[in-house]
Amino acid sequence: MKFDSITIFPTHAVPEKTRHRNAARASTILNHLVSMFIFVAVLNSPVAVAQSHELIYFGTTDGGTIEASFFAASSTRIVIFAHGAVFDKESWYFLAEAFQRQGISALSIDFRGYGNSTTGSSTNKMYDMLGAISYLEDQGFTDINIVGASMGGAAVLAALSNNTVPIHKVVLLAPAGGPAAESPTTDKLFVVSENERMFSSVRAIYDASSEPKQIQIYPGSAHAQHLFKTDVRDELIERIIDFINPVQP
Repeated sequence: MKFDSITIFPTHAVPEKTRHRNAARASTILNHLVSMFIFVAVLNSPVAVAQSHELIYFGTTDGGTIEASFFAASSTRIVIFAHGAVFDKESWYFLAEAFQRQGISALSIDFRGYGNSTTGSSTNKMYDMLGAISYLEDQGFTDINIVGASMGGAAVLAALSNNTVPIHKVVLLAPAGGPAAESPTTDKLFVVSENERMFSSVRAIYDASSEPKQIQIYPGSAHAQHLFKTDVRDELIERIIDFINPVQP
């Protein structure tokens, strides 16, 4: 049997002190890499994200219990968020946090039948809005504003017609029905897409509502909160924030 020849090159001996020093350096570098990996992992962990809200609960006059997320900022100014039928309270978090950064508190509710909110003696979601308004009044809020979309917008309109607590401003994204908003002390902003299925009914509610009022009509057919999935998202966010919290000249 024939073997190919193998040439073995001599190695230079490394002093023991140098080997220890190099090993220590390698260990230090490895420790730093592990620490960085853990740090990045923790930063991206939901546990590490600072909580911007807390869960609260309030009752309704018909015996329901509503779960809501409270975003604390101002002790007097607040915005209530009322979601549409295929959404929930979490769908408003991006806007609630935007107001919180501007120093305005927010309350995003889950209507009865959504999340952990429970139904009372009826299915009327108006009671959920009235309960939210009453709860905030008891907490000392005096400048209460509301943003409602589709189903939530209809609940807001129904609540406004049965409410005795002053509401400063309301934003209604294509409310799915409801009475006209007749309070002369509540500033109103209606938002609707020009080609959506509910345009005519939204326009009729707007026309029947009292001043002060405004209407924002966007191109396309996106309904209510679905507008935030379109190219007008940023413009709409700015429009809502500027309406409720206008920049002082």
